[in-house]
Amino acid sequence: MAFANVLHGIRIPLRDGRPLGATEFANMHTAYDDLPADLKARLEGKTALHDFEKFWEMMRREKGSRRPPLTEAQRKAKPPVSHKLFVTHPITGRRVLYANPGYTVRIDGLAQAESDEILEFLFQHQLKPDYRYVSRWREGNVLMWEDIGTIHNAVADYRADEPRLIKRCQVMATRFKVDA
Repeated sequence: MAFANVLHGIRIPLRDGRPLGATEFANMHTAYDDLPADLKARLEGKTALHDFEKFWEMMRREKGSRRPPLTEAQRKAKPPVSHKLFVTHPITGRRVLYANPGYTVRIDGLAQAESDEILEFLFQHQLKPDYRYVSRWREGNVLMWEDIGTIHNAVADYRADEPRLIKRCQVMATRFKVDA
């Protein structure tokens, strides 16, 4: 399981003196806290299916990537997996909303239309400005975050002729088990 990420900004594109390629974050502790009580009760114990292919295809479609579709071998290496929608963070002990628009494709056990409607609500909810922070890069910056209680998004607002180089180190964890 990915536990934390560290990014180091080596080359940051600028346009009109403004850095491009920001990284956005959203706090899933607070997003969970602010969910309506009836929805929390309704979804307690439910799982949701996360699929890497959703992320890959979104990157191909929305970020202007030239990457090819996943191969069968790549899909087999990263198969869809279900996680609880609400988990207890292993360090903070707080509940977090553990779903995101980049990977989560359905809530298990619900009809597809109902699942889609609830996920759309959850995705809009978790991306409210109250839960978000935007980090604007400068060369040499180092940015760290933990993955269980945070979702992130790289803003692809730069062109191919505006190169961006960010080195990434991901900290994996085997000690912590994410479940409720």
